[in-house]
Amino acid sequence: MFILPLMAMLIGVEFILIFNRVTTSYEEKLKNDYAILVISKNELTTPIVRSHSDKVDSVESMNREEIAKEVTAGIQDSGMMAFLKGLPYFYRVHLTKYMSLDELKEVKNQLKSIDGVLNVEIFGESYHSKHTMFRLVKMILNIFIVMLFIVSIFLVIKQMEVWQLAHKDRMKIMEIFGAPMMLRSGILFKIAFIDAIIATFLNIVIFLYFKNSWASRSDIDFIKNNQDLLINISDYFIMFFTAFIIVLVSVSFVAFKSSEVPEG
Repeated sequence: MFILPLMAMLIGVEFILIFNRVTTSYEEKLKNDYAILVISKNELTTPIVRSHSDKVDSVESMNREEIAKEVTAGIQDSGMMAFLKGLPYFYRVHLTKYMSLDELKEVKNQLKSIDGVLNVEIFGESYHSKHTMFRLVKMILNIFIVMLFIVSIFLVIKQMEVWQLAHKDRMKIMEIFGAPMMLRSGILFKIAFIDAIIATFLNIVIFLYFKNSWASRSDIDFIKNNQDLLINISDYFIMFFTAFIIVLVSVSFVAFKSSEVPEG
């Protein structure tokens, strides 16, 4: 009788685990794909830039000749060489982590303080829209999972109270003969723990199906290419431990609350 609400809670727990792994991986991808454009009249190196900001991971030099060719297309080589001599240096600056727009602006100011830097472009508007959407989706999903977890907890407790009412005569007889409260609720503990094992097993089967079958046929490239993020062995133990704690706390709560079984 506790299997469905327990499964709902464990699905919420697993979604949290999966979502944290996916968001961490996606943040890493966004960080790797993103770079700050720095224009400088002096040559820059990673140590030089890092001395001004510890949030810089690496500095990548852009090919000045390729830039000059694009700008001076159709001009003679002599004109391109003259243009190249006056052309500043262009760099892509990669960051150590995916950060907020405010942190990005702070890095921008730190890079501007480097001697010889002419301009720093962080592409703020595009970056901010992606970051805001990402944080919004993350917040909405977390709120939904928390609400699902709370509702499921109350449902488990109510199911246990219904069970005690259905067996109140047997429990009353045990109370008359002096059976302690925990012994009177012993069968409830047993049922709850068995249901916790079944719920955990069913959830593992469901998520393994999604990992090995659904994910490989998914139209979402990120999911298809990162199936290992969906479930792993450590999740099995986390789900079982969570289910065990939930039923232990819930049964104990109901048992202590119903220390005196109400009369017919």
